[in-house]
Amino acid sequence: MLAPGADVPKSAGPPCAFVALPANPGSSGSSSARRGHAESSGGMLQGMTQAAVGAAVCALASHGPRRHRGHRTTMAVGLSTTSKIVGTWTDGSISDATVTMSTAEISGGITIFRAVHSKDGQRYGEEYNLNEGSTDNVYLMKPDQHPWILLGTFDADCQGPFFKDFGDHSVSQLGHVVVQYFDGTQAAFLEQLVERRPSAEPLEVHCSMPIVIALRKSLSEKALASLKLNPIKNKSTLEIEPGRVMRFVLAPTLKLPEAVVAFDPLSGTLFSGKFFSAHCSHDNATDAPGLAGWEEYAADWYHLFDCYFFTKTAQTAVRKIFMLAEEIAGPDVQQLAPMHGPVAREQCWKLMAKYDAWTEQKLRKDTRRNFEVLVMYASAYGHTKSLAHAISKGLSSAGVRVVDLNLEHETAANIKKALESADGICIGSPTLGGEMPSQVKEALGLLLANCAERQLPCGVFGSYGWSGEAVDELQFRLKDSGFPVVFDPIRAKFRPTAEVLKLCEEAGVRMSQKLASNLRQKRKSRIRNVVDVQSKTSSSSALEAFGKMRTSQCVMSRKNGDDHVFGTVSWVNQASFDPPGLTISVKKEVSEQDQAMDDDLEKLLEKFRVTGIQTAEETSAALSEFFASEQVEELLKRLQIEDGEVTFEEVSAAVGPGGAIRNELAKVRLTPTQEQEGALTSYDEFVLSLVPTDADPFQLCVEPVQHKKAKPKNGCFVLQESHAYLECKVRNNLDAGDHKLLYCQVVAGQVMDDKEKTEMTSVSAVLKSMEALETTGKLPAMAASYSKATSSKLTGQFAGATRPLASRDRSSQMRTALAARGGSRGGEEVQKLSDVEMWSGLTPGKEYRLQTMSVQSVAQDTSTIRSLDWDRDRFDIEFALERGTTYNSYIIKGEKTALVDTSHEKFKDLYFEALQKEVDLAKLDYLIVSHTEPDHSGLIGKLLELAKEAGNEHLLVLGSKMCISYLENLVFTPFESKVVTNNFKLDLGGHELEFVIAPNLHWPDTMFTFDHSTGVLFTCDAFGMHYCSENMADVEGTKELMPHYALYYDCLMKPNARSVLSALKKISDFEVKSVATGHGPMLTEFTDEFVEQYRSWSDKATEKLGPSVALFWVSNFAQSERLSQLFAHGLTSSGVAVEMHDLQAVDAFEITECLGRNEVVAIMSPPQGSQASANIASIVENCKPKKHNFIILDSFGGGEQESIALLRSRFLSAEITENMLEMEVKQDMSAKTMQGFEEAGILFGRKLTQKDKTAALKKQNKDLVKALGRLSSTLYVATAKKQGVRHAMVASWVTPASTEPLGLSLTIAKDRAMEPLLRIGDSFTLNILEEGKPSTLQLMKHFLQKFAPGVDRLEGVDCFEGSNGAAVLRGACAFLECKIISRMDASDHWVGYAEVVGGNVAVKEAVAAVHHRKIGTYY
Repeated sequence: MLAPGADVPKSAGPPCAFVALPANPGSSGSSSARRGHAESSGGMLQGMTQAAVGAAVCALASHGPRRHRGHRTTMAVGLSTTSKIVGTWTDGSISDATVTMSTAEISGGITIFRAVHSKDGQRYGEEYNLNEGSTDNVYLMKPDQHPWILLGTFDADCQGPFFKDFGDHSVSQLGHVVVQYFDGTQAAFLEQLVERRPSAEPLEVHCSMPIVIALRKSLSEKALASLKLNPIKNKSTLEIEPGRVMRFVLAPTLKLPEAVVAFDPLSGTLFSGKFFSAHCSHDNATDAPGLAGWEEYAADWYHLFDCYFFTKTAQTAVRKIFMLAEEIAGPDVQQLAPMHGPVAREQCWKLMAKYDAWTEQKLRKDTRRNFEVLVMYASAYGHTKSLAHAISKGLSSAGVRVVDLNLEHETAANIKKALESADGICIGSPTLGGEMPSQVKEALGLLLANCAERQLPCGVFGSYGWSGEAVDELQFRLKDSGFPVVFDPIRAKFRPTAEVLKLCEEAGVRMSQKLASNLRQKRKSRIRNVVDVQSKTSSSSALEAFGKMRTSQCVMSRKNGDDHVFGTVSWVNQASFDPPGLTISVKKEVSEQDQAMDDDLEKLLEKFRVTGIQTAEETSAALSEFFASEQVEELLKRLQIEDGEVTFEEVSAAVGPGGAIRNELAKVRLTPTQEQEGALTSYDEFVLSLVPTDADPFQLCVEPVQHKKAKPKNGCFVLQESHAYLECKVRNNLDAGDHKLLYCQVVAGQVMDDKEKTEMTSVSAVLKSMEALETTGKLPAMAASYSKATSSKLTGQFAGATRPLASRDRSSQMRTALAARGGSRGGEEVQKLSDVEMWSGLTPGKEYRLQTMSVQSVAQDTSTIRSLDWDRDRFDIEFALERGTTYNSYIIKGEKTALVDTSHEKFKDLYFEALQKEVDLAKLDYLIVSHTEPDHSGLIGKLLELAKEAGNEHLLVLGSKMCISYLENLVFTPFESKVVTNNFKLDLGGHELEFVIAPNLHWPDTMFTFDHSTGVLFTCDAFGMHYCSENMADVEGTKELMPHYALYYDCLMKPNARSVLSALKKISDFEVKSVATGHGPMLTEFTDEFVEQYRSWSDKATEKLGPSVALFWVSNFAQSERLSQLFAHGLTSSGVAVEMHDLQAVDAFEITECLGRNEVVAIMSPPQGSQASANIASIVENCKPKKHNFIILDSFGGGEQESIALLRSRFLSAEITENMLEMEVKQDMSAKTMQGFEEAGILFGRKLTQKDKTAALKKQNKDLVKALGRLSSTLYVATAKKQGVRHAMVASWVTPASTEPLGLSLTIAKDRAMEPLLRIGDSFTLNILEEGKPSTLQLMKHFLQKFAPGVDRLEGVDCFEGSNGAAVLRGACAFLECKIISRMDASDHWVGYAEVVGGNVAVKEAVAAVHHRKIGTYY
């Protein structure tokens, strides 16, 4: 358990007990997560040239192992931002570290070390989807009188057990290590070997050149001095002992460019690396003979093959391996020794032959069906569009029809139509302001809403500048919704390289292969699942348990014109606090058109029911009664008739919901007008009259009487007999089998009889009453379908796609240049306009006018080149522009010359034509990069190239630390650079420039430059606006410019208002005369007014911000990054902003600024004696006793990290209050440990936000919340198990939701600790508590107590494990086993729809316990 500090006063906070880890001095992050991330993408080096490999590993060495996907990757050097964390410990990327080391001897005297990862230790990535565990294999050859050879390496979680078994004596006998694969963890293993190896002789490492480059970048100087890196070439050899020579062959693939295969001719062993591997955790080190032996591993072998070796390059690599085998003069290949899974001896040649056959099969085009894939994307600078086109190219090459949708120019109707016909989807997004643009959000919403049942195969991609959260969030949302993701996410930092584009093409091929191979199996599986669910849910035990649920009885009234329509409602419950809301399940109504269609489909199905199987000709004839010939042909393809026959089961699935025949017939029968019938606005508003105890809701509907005093504003009817009513508006809806789940905001309400309670009736009793009334024809019916009423309203118009631009006369000729204004700013301004150049950009069929304006004097020795983008109609994709924009570059000429920023890439010819008239590139001394966003840095690479061609070898690039780091990824040629810090000064001779680091305005690498000689402040994006005119300065005045200035601030700067105020403080001592912006006019005439607006707006914006936490983590150290991310995720789930800083990179000034913005400081324990440790002193010094609180978090660094107790004492000695006891890990890292860290963040976030939330609830209308509190409910305990973690909670916001299939809704707060276990696809058990039993009170008391983070709620509770792994409480009277199918956002809660898959009743005569409240502001 996590141990709370014993010496801390009780007032310091609640104890934090939970499972933790042993000290591991060699640990450097979770190996399993790193392995999962790297392997899921085919290794760290996938898709790279040898030169690119070195660059990739430089980043790895600087920033630590690759982050596992699903989590944010923005914690680069110096980053200071409010974090948006995507994904949690449940995303499959976290292993429970259950690793067992075993050794065995295989043929040839070779020792195999097997690190066996259990099935429970899930890893992330497509290759691990079978959830069969895995083994990591390392092989040892021990020739007599010669140095030993080790083939392979282990990750950090396996190194301890390995070295314990291996022993220092064995290490000393090692002479060679063969590395066949690289994901960044091999360097740590080699460092360990060097440390333990006393020999003076260098240890020889044999690997491909890409790995050599990578190791040189990542190994320490000490290790490099003790190693000899030998690059392997084709036909390289290694003498094992006299007469025994190992042969190597390079076998690169797109995913494994570093792959090497080795062959030992004496034993006939082929050490194959990833080739011939399998992810499974069987006990045996080798395979078994015969057909049974093949079948035991065949699925595992094929699955890993399917993930890696499906391309032409893979086929070439496989055949190179075969050629090696053919060239061998001597023993044949006798056994395959792979990196994962069993050694293949008995099935050796069969597996090799299968690899050849499988690759051949993969590369054949499947002509059984013309697949259609929708590739939709938005693109800010054209980079994401380039990725999309490369994916489309791969799809087209495989014979797939591609529908290309640029989301900037599409309506919701067009997207929905494309989704209906798509067989697969690829969706791409840039990352803007830390998230995806609104068009992509809208498209994703349509995808999730319209394709949930079909579960189309998907893939995600995107370009980014500095963070890349959008791709992570797309991946997370799709996986969370149960969509199969075909290829690992593709990311391109800035402009995609040729290697990345090639990877995109292969992803397209991958999608086509998956569509062809999986479609039939998925369809058959769907049929089996439907039958399985129906058989389970129709069982008497589940139905009986379902019937025990008790619900509030209500009558719904709404207006239909001048009439009032009534209906009984019982499946209703509260769903949110702020705003107050409820869920209600309403039965879908069948229209006349739908009924007629159902009748015809039943006739069609009857023909197949009689014969069971029909030929293609018979099927065609049957379909021809309803469809035209071309539609029949298309349906036959979609049915995928094999051997000329179609079965009853196949047709049954095709006529069912979402089936091909039903969908096609709907297109024929229902016009768009008919599909939207019933979409009446009256369905948006209604009133619920709550039925008092012992009243009959059905009878009240027969002869309704209007309440004399209750008068809801929406004009609906309130029953005289009701004791309370709720006035509601529909806000969202969710499909729930034969019902529709509505989320409604309660806008008003009143209690008329304070003493009365709401009638609670069991589901079984309600269903019996309805059945009886239906038989007699007395059941009142609601007028029309809620399904149609809400869906049309909610999908609405596609945001941003049809927003009209302000009218603007585009036909007039370009205005001439302004006359010179005189030397008020340092001399006469001479403005020169270039000719207009037309550019065809992202909008299909549209051309944009581009032009440059050179202004020779904007201040003394200062000129500008303004790139005029007259017709740009959007920026950052989603914000409409009325007056185009500009990209401004500035030149300062003293004794030396400096250029401040460049321009957008599309201005290349115009810009350099203007620049070379102003500056001799051979003599340009400095390039000042304010930040690296492509619209300002798009021409830096070309500038460096032209300067070099002109003989300029001294050009120095100046930028912030992050800027230079990003620039190295943007410009693929070497350049001289200098990192500048706050207040660094540069003397140009006559012009002294001072630099100000201004992160997050609006990128984290932003800096300002101030010229003390002229008073010009160069700010790039800050203080800018998207406004294009021939006026260099703000002469139009504030009335004309302020709307554009304000829109720009709202879109880009307002989210970073705290950073704006910080930057204003930094420049407060400067005598600013004018502001040279990156967009729009310079601020020269109304400088003070514009700058002051930023201050005023930011003050107002920060007043509304809630609590925030400064979280300091340590890059490339132990588990610091992952644990900090989990803690931050918990905080953000509770509505707390998180500002994260790397202790290794943050400077003293940034610490001061950060602590000025945040009152709570969380510290991940840093390594001893490091820069990170030194920065702790600065943090303590800047903390104020009456303002700041602190938390200390364990980094799981073992003996290498600073003592938790000493860190606490430093803060306590400075009289800083400890807000929560330290989180210290003392046992093995596990999913439970991870969950505990996230839960700790949730609980702490609740503590920080509780005051504000309570205040908000107190402001709500008292009559409304009293009325809402009259909704009563059954008491349950929900239990679940995921990734080995058990959890449980008391639940009352649960209601029945459907009868076919049997389903219910479960509402859970977004900041509830159990929420990560209750997402789409998760299973849980609903334990129904019994009325009047002491055991119910005991269970309530137990589960309502406060638990420390990570504590097992079920410990000590009498229960047993059900079929879904969740606990069944012996004290419950009944239980239901459920699986979440879909979820709906309900403000501060999630509403999940779950199908009941099992259940039972323990006490048949028991009555479910109910919970009555007085007010709706608590559970």
